[in-house]
Amino acid sequence: MNSSNQTAPVSSNYRWVICALLFFATTFNYLDRQVISYLHGFFCAPMADGGFGWSNTDFAFLTSFFTGIYAGMTVLAGWFIDKIGTKLGLALSLIAWSIFGILNAFVGRALAMHIAIRSLFAVGEAGNFPASIKTVAEWFPKRERALATAIFNSGSNFGAMVAALFVPWCLIHFGNERGWKMAFIITGAVGFIWLIFWFWLYETPARQKRLSKVEFDYIHSDQDDVKTEEKPRGGFFGNLFSFGGRIPRAAFWGTTIIIGGFILFIWAVARLSGKPEAFHSLPARLFFAAVGVAAGWMLLALQAKRWHDLGKTGWLVLINLVPVVGTLASLAILGCSPGRSGANRFGNEGKPGLLGYRQSWAFFAGKFMTDGVWWFYLFWLPDYLTGQFHMTNREVMMPTFIVYGVAIVGSIYGGSIPLTLIKKGWPVYKARMTAMLLIAFCPLAVLTTQYFGNVDRFGQWASVLAVAVICIGTTSHQAWSANLFTTVSDMFPKRIVGSVTGIGTMTGGIGGVLIQILQGRLRDAFPTPQTAYLIMFIICALSYLIAWSIMKALVPRHKPITDL
Repeated sequence: MNSSNQTAPVSSNYRWVICALLFFATTFNYLDRQVISYLHGFFCAPMADGGFGWSNTDFAFLTSFFTGIYAGMTVLAGWFIDKIGTKLGLALSLIAWSIFGILNAFVGRALAMHIAIRSLFAVGEAGNFPASIKTVAEWFPKRERALATAIFNSGSNFGAMVAALFVPWCLIHFGNERGWKMAFIITGAVGFIWLIFWFWLYETPARQKRLSKVEFDYIHSDQDDVKTEEKPRGGFFGNLFSFGGRIPRAAFWGTTIIIGGFILFIWAVARLSGKPEAFHSLPARLFFAAVGVAAGWMLLALQAKRWHDLGKTGWLVLINLVPVVGTLASLAILGCSPGRSGANRFGNEGKPGLLGYRQSWAFFAGKFMTDGVWWFYLFWLPDYLTGQFHMTNREVMMPTFIVYGVAIVGSIYGGSIPLTLIKKGWPVYKARMTAMLLIAFCPLAVLTTQYFGNVDRFGQWASVLAVAVICIGTTSHQAWSANLFTTVSDMFPKRIVGSVTGIGTMTGGIGGVLIQILQGRLRDAFPTPQTAYLIMFIICALSYLIAWSIMKALVPRHKPITDL
């Protein structure tokens, strides 16, 4: 049965109730996350004026820590949700981020305490998207997944819109000293209302009594749904530390790049943060030592399993004892030599695994190149408006509300573009990538932001024109994001969608951390914001076309994964 030829049932639409639940979960997720961006002015105001006396780099350090922990935890969150299911997984995620969101109001002005609580807050927030994408894969056929993803993903815009009005109102109504605390407390508390509806209305399709037989059959109308659903899967994280078994060349390179990239990322954060002294404390040294030992152990385990795949003893990892030369020689041999086919004394022939497929890396590249753009808009748009146009807290409310509101339209419309092409008979992957290419051209408009934002040239209309251009950028991102997320459920079995999404979100978060640290450093380096934001807008404009090109090069034609 070809899913592209199916027509949606009209007798039952309960799946859209589930989509609405995901929309509101994402709304609360972004409402709580966005509070911090409207507190930048207060946190960075001099202590003599009642602020915290932070620098822009301090603020970037805080948001980067949140983004980095969020990025790292999405991998564990995706794996965890694949294990316990979406119902309990998403509920636990919301409870965690709501509690720590509230606790953020009670940490005072110390940067270290804000970082600690915001990091724990990020642990909870990390579960939302892996759980939501997995839920869409469970509840929607492929042809509708981009639209369903676009609808629930638009909750990120709606949450940002509410924050744009609510947080400045708190600062105005309660005053800065009390208002920042009330913003954290109230936004954190309202999320618990959602839990009531989630436990009342949600269940998996197979257990949902409100779901009609017609709609159940429609949801499972895709050909690949039954083929791989019940395949057992080994523990990915346990296997990383094991020296036993075999691993093929593709999985060896994929896992090595992930581990090496993570180490490089930590080094880059330490170098770019502007707070090198923070990395010389005893807790930091212990953390880096633990990370180094774990990474070294995993890399040696990978090499041992790769030697096994070549039919050699794993003790050959001792070649690494020869500094530099031994490691390079080992990587050259293991990375270039094809493995032995069939079973050998070390076990059966290894499978590529999640990190051994180009499809995985296409999604990871798309997230890494573009997620940072959205993080930039989320955390730095209020600062751009106050720094470039000298807006007050009250004046910032409406422009940011409009930016995130317009982005909702792009999110939903972007998700409907491939659906329109699929209805015309286009293959799913061709429709998806064509839509993403069209969307990738739109952010080029952001190159003109600082031209239109020139007050000397356009006077009072400068802020209006700049905001209009930024609206194109945020709208394009949400349209892109809805389709990018859906490529996962297009190419992977439903039961591992959470894991793939988690790793992809991690790579996107890494990109987000680097973007924010760069912006904080640029903001402190230039006396006026014009130059700093010009550089950032150039990056925002070009990221999508670069990302699309990499994705297309990695996966030129649709090839779904069936052996994971």
